[in-house]
Amino acid sequence: MRKRKCIKRAGKRVCMQKSMAVLLSAAMAVTMVPSVGTGNMAYAAEVTEAVSGNGIADAELEVLTVDADETAETALAKNMPVSLAIYDDESGTGDITIIKAGVLQADGVPDNEDTIYQGTNWYYDGAKNQLVLNGASIRDVICKGGDLSILLSGENTLSGEIQFNVDGGSNTLEINGGNDNGSLIGKGEIMVGTGDDSTNNLKITGATTETVDIECNGDLTIEKSHIVACPDGNLSALSGNTVSITDSYVKAKSTEDIVNPISSQNGITISGSQILVETGKAFGEESVIQNVDSSNSVITKKWKDYETDATVTKTYVYGKATLKEDLTIAGGESIEFESGASITNPEKLTLADGASLLVNGVEHTHNTDGDVTYTWKDDNEHIKNVACKDCPIGYVTTETQSHSIGENGFCACNEVYQPAELTTDKYDMDGDGSKDAVYEISNAGQLYWFAGLVNGTLSGVEQNTSANAVLTADIVVNKNVLKPDGTVNEGTFKEWTPIATSASPYTGIFDGQNHTISGLYFNQEDSYDVGLFSRNNGKIANAGILDSYFYGTSKVGGVCGNNYTGTITNCYNTGSVSGLGTLGGVSGYNYTGSITNCYNTGNVSGSSGFVGGVSGCNSKGTIINSYNAGSVSGLECVGGVSGDNDTGSITDCYNIGSVSGSEGNVGGVNGWNKGTITNCYNVGSVSGTEHYVGGVNGYNDGGTITNCYNTGSSVSGSEYVGGVNGRNKGTITNCYNTGSVSGTGVNVGGVIGRNESNATIKNCYYDSTIYTGTAIGYDGGTTEKVEGKTTEQYKTGEVAYLLQPDQSDEVWGQTIGIDTYPTLGGAKVYKNATYKGCEGKPGEPVSYEYSNTEKNTYGEHPDLDNDGKCDDCGAIIDGIGAKLAGYSLSLTGNIGVNFYMELSNDIVKDESAYMNFTLPNGTTSKVYVSGTHEDGSTATTDTTVKDGVTYYVFTCEVAAKEMTSDIKAQMIGNNGEKTGNVYTYTVKEYADYILSHTSAAGSNYGSATVQLVKGMLNYGGATQKYFGYKTDQLASDGLALTEPVFDNTSIISSIKNEGNKASIINYSVPDKVTFKSAYLSLNSTTDLCVSVQFAEDVIVQEDMFAIWLGSNEISKDQYEVTKVNKGNCYKITLHGIKASQLQEQYEFEVALPDMGSAVLKYGAASYAYTVMSSACDNIDNIESLREVVKALYAYGGCAQRYEYYKNNN
Repeated sequence: MRKRKCIKRAGKRVCMQKSMAVLLSAAMAVTMVPSVGTGNMAYAAEVTEAVSGNGIADAELEVLTVDADETAETALAKNMPVSLAIYDDESGTGDITIIKAGVLQADGVPDNEDTIYQGTNWYYDGAKNQLVLNGASIRDVICKGGDLSILLSGENTLSGEIQFNVDGGSNTLEINGGNDNGSLIGKGEIMVGTGDDSTNNLKITGATTETVDIECNGDLTIEKSHIVACPDGNLSALSGNTVSITDSYVKAKSTEDIVNPISSQNGITISGSQILVETGKAFGEESVIQNVDSSNSVITKKWKDYETDATVTKTYVYGKATLKEDLTIAGGESIEFESGASITNPEKLTLADGASLLVNGVEHTHNTDGDVTYTWKDDNEHIKNVACKDCPIGYVTTETQSHSIGENGFCACNEVYQPAELTTDKYDMDGDGSKDAVYEISNAGQLYWFAGLVNGTLSGVEQNTSANAVLTADIVVNKNVLKPDGTVNEGTFKEWTPIATSASPYTGIFDGQNHTISGLYFNQEDSYDVGLFSRNNGKIANAGILDSYFYGTSKVGGVCGNNYTGTITNCYNTGSVSGLGTLGGVSGYNYTGSITNCYNTGNVSGSSGFVGGVSGCNSKGTIINSYNAGSVSGLECVGGVSGDNDTGSITDCYNIGSVSGSEGNVGGVNGWNKGTITNCYNVGSVSGTEHYVGGVNGYNDGGTITNCYNTGSSVSGSEYVGGVNGRNKGTITNCYNTGSVSGTGVNVGGVIGRNESNATIKNCYYDSTIYTGTAIGYDGGTTEKVEGKTTEQYKTGEVAYLLQPDQSDEVWGQTIGIDTYPTLGGAKVYKNATYKGCEGKPGEPVSYEYSNTEKNTYGEHPDLDNDGKCDDCGAIIDGIGAKLAGYSLSLTGNIGVNFYMELSNDIVKDESAYMNFTLPNGTTSKVYVSGTHEDGSTATTDTTVKDGVTYYVFTCEVAAKEMTSDIKAQMIGNNGEKTGNVYTYTVKEYADYILSHTSAAGSNYGSATVQLVKGMLNYGGATQKYFGYKTDQLASDGLALTEPVFDNTSIISSIKNEGNKASIINYSVPDKVTFKSAYLSLNSTTDLCVSVQFAEDVIVQEDMFAIWLGSNEISKDQYEVTKVNKGNCYKITLHGIKASQLQEQYEFEVALPDMGSAVLKYGAASYAYTVMSSACDNIDNIESLREVVKALYAYGGCAQRYEYYKNNN
């Protein structure tokens, strides 16, 4: 099979036919071989040299080989004309017949293809039925009996006519400007099917024509073209049965009167075009162009008024129109817009002075009610642009103004900012004790100004990268930057320029003072170090970023793009952060810097790697106590807290947002780790479409992960997928996972996907109820205690206990019964044993359980001999280690019961242990075993030893009326966790015991004891009657008071002795001191109370007071002095008078420095003297009170007698 060389031009295959030989100037060696076919001659052209084509400028020529049989016979177009002739002005040869009687004529050009007729700068292609004019000069083209396409290339001229089927027929002529919008210019005419018996169509596409007229008796279609037609005589410039003009410029001008420049029998359709129609005289604009359907177009009508001979020009705009050419509306002319119409490129429209602008027939007057914009002019002025509201041409009024600052700190032009306020005496930023120069920022303009100060972009202001600043208010730059889903809103926002630059980092201190900045917007590709701050080598603290959008190429963060050796503390971001890679919600890049107490809730997304919720890349830096709650997504090295931890540290951090990566190294806390991750956890879902995916970390490449966990619902990837870590080449200790784990490939495990040969995993667990696979997908390294535990085992606290041992700090805990899984810093878990034996001799444990309290369980203490002690270990077995040995009664002091307790060593050593008394009135009191305590309670100091056993004495005092009421005593220890038995007793019970076991005969001491107990009970019964307290159960019931001391006459006589009467002695300052009152208080103790009134000029001091009993001064801790009212009056209270001293008188002394003293002699007998005097006869219930003081006086006498015989027995 023979081959033919072809040229590939502009992506199309064109055979190297002889018709192109005219266009080639390079020499060729050609061998012609006849072929068998239809009589036509096919040629094989062997191209032996590089060729370049005339008319194929700049086209790349490529020699291809095709089968010769492929082009041996090329069919002519079926719709080829019956005849086609052209008159070529340049050749001077006159008419050239191209087709005659339906046969394509030979052009006489040697070696030319038989489908081509070649002329001068034109040729006819019979296969395409296309006449190509390429810079041709033509007089006439006459075509009959078929269709024809004319392709214009370059500039062509027509001096005569294009006649198409003017004698009849129904065909179509197409004129196409091609890709370079070829033109046809001249004085010629285009006539298509003008005969009455024909309907021929004309379509002009992408062409530029300037002719006398265009006549068509069929459909005239004009698309994407530039048409000018100006006939002479009584002719329309354009005519057709229908006329359709689309996306074109058409100028149609008729010079005669009453002639439509564009005429059509069945309507004119104009769309997306600019039309100028002009005629001579006319009876109004309706006769200029008729029957028109217009859309998105501009139509200008020009005519002479038939009556006034005045030229009228009116332009109409329909829909949203685009001008193809400049349009000027001159003075006296008008342009009218239909409702809602506009011109999309008003810069091509000019309205001269005197021109009219109308909307829906109503003249439009420009206003200043539209939008206002500003244009920067210079440092002093800007241009205010005020749009005309509802103006169809977008008219704008301009005014030059001086810059002025608004409430937000910006000039109206948004290019001039209010300077921040400099202070030098308010803030100590560095903590050195001295005030620093600090800029106060209270609005958005001042924030931009401060950025300019640090960046060195302020005109006339020196750059200061170490400037300190504080926020004094919440700042809003833009509003509604983000949609509710965190994506950026539509609209135009003021662009933010980050503080500092990569070349000039920030080195100052910026304190937000817990204020927020909202509405920052940065959206620039090919930008680095993007955020509120660009690069930070200083300190940023206490600031929140809200409703903001940051997009850049790399190192993009809400607070800081690049924290390069700086610190970020107590900051947060809720805005959106996105870009290519190295992106973080707080900081994109953290190089040797520190991020502490920070968080992010905004979305962070990157199309590449190193993407983290807090920091994208943590290189040698520290991230402490920070968290992320936003969604985090990227390509690889993606983590909830950090995408990449390269020899840095991440401590006490967590993630609750979703984390996803389209490739590898994806983790709930961190993606790729070569540093340390400690005390961190993840609860968000983690997914990666490829490998190295973990609930805590994706790929641990030589780093350490300690005390971390994942409770996220799912961890998924392809291979190397683990609940804690995907692939491990480092050390992982004390970690666990409770989420589901899935992978489509190999190396998938509940804890680790793959543990390499140089890696170690110790003491790690997973929930085998949720994930039923193995702990490690592939284990080639060192493992110790890496296993699954069921959900129920987790609930018991077992795993929390297993994670904690051998750690000096309390790290792991769990509130058992509430928490299903262990938590960092949770309630401590103890492993408690259960023993069969008692605590003293427990034996071996029989079982274990976990609890939040440390308490082993022991068997019962055996006590077969009922002595209150364990038969095996001798422990006191009341439940606390306290055994009641006996009671006694306080006889000569205050009234009370003494409890004698045998205590275990544990109770004696327990400083929290105390005897708790519940008194008859319901109140409680504590008596501690040892030590002094915050509530003021002190330990008992009374002990007694008997048979080598030490007994501790605890005393509970009661009021006289409460001798028949129960006193409850209970030992409590171990900070309230241990309690002993409750013992109940009364004063009367023990008093009755003494009376029944003590003989009054034969012994003065025994007689005195019995007499004292009777006196006490008699006094108790009298007080019960006086107070009406339990009168059905009197302490004195059944007493036989036969002793002389109880003789009523003798008692009354003794009380009324003048020696008991209160008296004032040594009264040297009567004008300065007055004793106002004195009385007896009967509570659980017997107290004497004296009120003293001082003159107003006396300054009362504590050392002015003293109390004496005989020659002995009473200790100051036995009495107290308190001010009783606003005047200069004080109360002296002497507490706890012993029963043996009830008949004594005390001396209450008040001494004024350098002035003398006053002394009041007063005692319980003095109170009794007053009660028994006639002065009290009219007091209510006086006889009952007299019975009390008589019993009290007798009780005192009994106590004195008892004390005498006790001391002398």
